[in-house]
Amino acid sequence: MRRLFVVANAMGREETISKLIPLLNSHIHQKTELAAEMSHAAAVPMGTEEDDEILLIMAEQLGQIVQCGLVPGYRALAFLPILEELAGVEETVVRDKAVDSLNGIIPLLMAEQVSVKGKEEEEARLRCVKSAPGLILNMIKRMTGADWFTAKISACAILPCAYQFFNCMKGNSKVQFSAYAEGDAHLAGGVSVEDIKSELRTMFRVLSEDDTPMVRRGAGKSLAKFVEAVANLPYGKKGSISGPVAKEFVIPGGKDEGLIEKTVSQDLKNKVFEEIVPIYQALSTDEQDSVRLLAVSASGSVGCALGLDAIICSQVVLPVIKAGSADLSW
Repeated sequence: MRRLFVVANAMGREETISKLIPLLNSHIHQKTELAAEMSHAAAVPMGTEEDDEILLIMAEQLGQIVQCGLVPGYRALAFLPILEELAGVEETVVRDKAVDSLNGIIPLLMAEQVSVKGKEEEEARLRCVKSAPGLILNMIKRMTGADWFTAKISACAILPCAYQFFNCMKGNSKVQFSAYAEGDAHLAGGVSVEDIKSELRTMFRVLSEDDTPMVRRGAGKSLAKFVEAVANLPYGKKGSISGPVAKEFVIPGGKDEGLIEKTVSQDLKNKVFEEIVPIYQALSTDEQDSVRLLAVSASGSVGCALGLDAIICSQVVLPVIKAGSADLSW
């Protein structure tokens, strides 16, 4: 498995997509089904320590194959189902690596402006442009609605990157779901990007209110990046797998403050205030101290997403920071 990239390079792009990826997909499904029978847990593959190490390496190698360009982003749709499975396993390090790979691949699926050579490559690019938004949204829906908390935790970490993906699409464009609607007739005519982003915000809120503390902790951990995505703030220096960009800003003054004021429109500010601030406030008063800590640590991102509005920040962010500094659990 450590030589997966070498094998894929030796096989070439076409055989990697047509033979190697389906083989790995079949391997993951067999592992999942066997683990489910052994553990009586229908959705969470639970393997030995050796199995987990193999899955960890696979998650890392799959991301490298795409991010290094061996398989270009517009041909990487087949990688999503495998990484989705890996993002739902029991072992935390495997999930985290699968999430990193997904977050690295999702921006590369934005293929509208990509130039390619050859008829087959152009057809593949057009398929990606048409199919990627629906596949990404349906993947997150499945993970958010999963029976087990493991997939939900991963969904929290993927939502910011997925939201940024839809930020890059034209707001008046329609996402077609004809092939993936699964019987939902109302999706046949397509869904606007703004409606999809509204649905993603709803998903994040649902995850932040989950009964399982681990899921709420996952929401708290991803809150900073998600609120920045809602405000359309850019990725950090390490791209889609970086931490919150607010930690890199130099404020007050300078180009960073100008960037925030230019990027965060009144409409975005309203969305953050009406939909994300209540999540921020709820997580900051959660019964679990680790969840509260993560929510308070997102305060800088919330302030930036509110456009550094002094009045709103003093009313919304400052009380959370004051309460956090007096929290007896720390």
